[in-house]
Amino acid sequence: MKIVILNGSPRPHGNTAAMVAAYREGAESAGHDVTVFDVCRMRIAGCLACEHCHAKTPRSCVQRDDMQRIYPALDEADMLVLASPVYYHGLSGQLKCAIDRIYAPSYPRRLTKAALILSSGSDCVYDGAIYTYRHSFLGWLHLEDMGIFTAAGTDNKSPQLLERLRMAGAALADPNERNVANLVIRAGEVEVRAPLNNTQAARDLKNRLPLTVTGTDSGIDYCCELKEGTFDEKEKQQGWSDGDVSVADGWFAILHSGQAESQRHRVMVVAHLNKESNERMRALPKNVTFELSLEEPYVCNPTSKSEGVQS
Repeated sequence: MKIVILNGSPRPHGNTAAMVAAYREGAESAGHDVTVFDVCRMRIAGCLACEHCHAKTPRSCVQRDDMQRIYPALDEADMLVLASPVYYHGLSGQLKCAIDRIYAPSYPRRLTKAALILSSGSDCVYDGAIYTYRHSFLGWLHLEDMGIFTAAGTDNKSPQLLERLRMAGAALADPNERNVANLVIRAGEVEVRAPLNNTQAARDLKNRLPLTVTGTDSGIDYCCELKEGTFDEKEKQQGWSDGDVSVADGWFAILHSGQAESQRHRVMVVAHLNKESNERMRALPKNVTFELSLEEPYVCNPTSKSEGVQS
C-alpha cells in the first residue's frame, strides 16, 4: 500500500515529527511504501478560487508551486495521513493551505483510507482539526477511518506513545474489497448493487446521492437525464462491457447490452453490475424510474471507532 503523510509542523524535530517518524517506521516494517511531505518547508500558496482546475484544465492547478510534487503522489496513494500540531484549536496554517489545494484534483484517484495525527500542549483542543478530518476526508472523499492519534503535554515523545504509533502503522492492511462502496439501484421491487470504482466521476456521484432518475430502454441501455457533475475526460474508456454503469455529459446510463458494437463510443464507467444483476435490469419495463443510493462499508460520524485509538 502507498501512504502519503502530510506533516504540517514547522519544527523538523518536534513532537509531531516524532509521531510521524514512529508511524512511518511501523508502516514500512509491514512493507508499505510511505512518503512524507513536510509542507512547512515547501512553497505552497493558498487556493486562489480561480476555478481554472475545474473550468479550463480539469485537475490541474494554475499555481506552479510545490503542490506539483504532492499531486502525483496523492493520485498514486491508497492512504492519506494528516499530521499537525494544534494551533488555535485547528490544523496548522501551512497544512490547511495544502488541504485547500486538494480542491484542484478534487478526488485523488486511489485513496481509500485516512488517519489523523495531532500533537498539542494541552488536552481537549482537538475539535476543529477532527471536524476537518471527519467531514473533508472521511465524509467528502469517502475514506475508511484508520484512527485518530493525539498527544498532549508530557505524553509527547513518550516511549509508550511512540510504540503505539509504530504498532498502528505495522497493523495496516492493504486495500481490499471491504473498502468498496456500492451503488444501490432500485426500480420498484427490483434492487441491485454495483461496486463503484475510484474514478473522479464515481467519487463525485457518491456525494450527489441519493438521486432519482427516469429513463427509457433504448435496446442497449437505460439512459436517464442527470445534471452534469465532475469527471475527468482522460478516465473515459473506449466501449463498454454489458453491465457497466456510466455517468457523464449530463446522463446516467445502465449499459445492459451492446458490448460487441460499443467500441465506437467513449464512456465514463463508474460501476459494474454482475451478470445476474444485469439480467434483472434487462427485464425491466421500457420506461423506468430508478432510485439511486449509496451503501458504504463503513460509517463516518462523530461516534465512529476513530476515537478508540488515541494517546
